Amino acid sequence: MNYKIIAITKSEGSISQDFIDKIENHKARLIVVKTSKIVESDSKFVVQIFNIISSWSSGYIIFLSPNAVNILFKIAYDLNRVNEIVHNINSKFIVVAIGPSTRNALLKNNITVNNIPENNSSMGIINLLSKLKNNKVSKIIIPRSILADDYLKTKLLELGFTVYDFYIYNVKPAEVDHIWLEFFELLRKEKIDSLIFTSPSNVNFLITIIRNHSSDLLPLVYKIKLILSIGPLTSKELLKHNIPFTESKNHSLEGIYNILYCNNKI
Repeated sequence: MNYKIIAITKSEGSISQDFIDKIENHKARLIVVKTSKIVESDSKFVVQIFNIISSWSSGYIIFLSPNAVNILFKIAYDLNRVNEIVHNINSKFIVVAIGPSTRNALLKNNITVNNIPENNSSMGIINLLSKLKNNKVSKIIIPRSILADDYLKTKLLELGFTVYDFYIYNVKPAEVDHIWLEFFELLRKEKIDSLIFTSPSNVNFLITIIRNHSSDLLPLVYKIKLILSIGPLTSKELLKHNIPFTESKNHSLEGIYNILYCNNKI
């Protein structure tokens, strides 16, 4: 199928330029719709992480999004503790990134990423940690969103780990801007060929924003030719709203691209 206009949801940050270039090489247009905005929690939660990083001799630190990485290092720069934090993480911690975007955010801050699960999801992290459990490192730090559920923590506790999670940011609906207005117009004309959801919160926020701004357009979401989910947690949210979708087997933008243009391989 020839996908001419593709919309992708996102929160803060940007979509990989490599992904954008690959889409545009097919003479398609990619519309990046900001569904949410990041609200930082009190910096004291990040300072608690810094104190643990300084005091522990070893441990895991799991990053579930580029947002968590960016906020942690923003505060590290504000407090002039970047060199200390980078040294302590690289010398004492096993760093796990949930996926390529999170890994890239860590690399930009000079953090060595030791592991990335084959399945870029919470389940992938659980499977990875279950295999690494025999290395005698049992404590885990997870900087995360207030909206995150307890699934990952519960499963890691069942594996015998001690888990310290810190809610360092919240996610709220974005404001409607000119891109949203164009998205509404294209949706009304049924011109959007594919809609990509990159997180569970983006599913909920897109629906919330449409309901609040132009509720008559919501049924048209269900008529989009191909709705793509980046992974199982995103798929779970789509199921709650009875939105038909195709899930990427490789839970990344590369997996999304493969469905769109590589013989529809899933």
